[in-house]
Amino acid sequence: MAALSGASMTSWPEMEPMTNNLVNYGVTDNGIAVIELCSDSAGDPLTEGKTPVNTYTHAMMRDIDEAVLKARFDDDATVIMLTGHGEKFFSAGASISMLDSVSPGFKYFFCLHANETLSRLEQTPKLVIAALNGHAVGG
Repeated sequence: MAALSGASMTSWPEMEPMTNNLVNYGVTDNGIAVIELCSDSAGDPLTEGKTPVNTYTHAMMRDIDEAVLKARFDDDATVIMLTGHGEKFFSAGASISMLDSVSPGFKYFFCLHANETLSRLEQTPKLVIAALNGHAVGG
């Protein structure tokens, strides 16, 4: 995405990866904190030639949580925009390969952490926008 459209045109910010390289974070000149999901179909970090479908895993949820907290405490950010890397998928849902490889207990805590992360996003006093750039699939 080369530019953001809307009432005030701004350029895409310089992005920095979060700890697991599954989410990027940057702030535009006019105060939009961009949280960009970026993983392949297995939920791994994108590499050359892989299609971004932005499936989420426990590692991605930890990155989202990190980015939400970063935006919350960032005085330069007045708005948070959540988007997906690429043009075909906002998110293809949870990584089936991750879910197939973990215990029922892990799945429970994975869902609990996802709910806590989304609750943190909901409770953040900054305006939150989801820029759905393609399919958004449950999972």
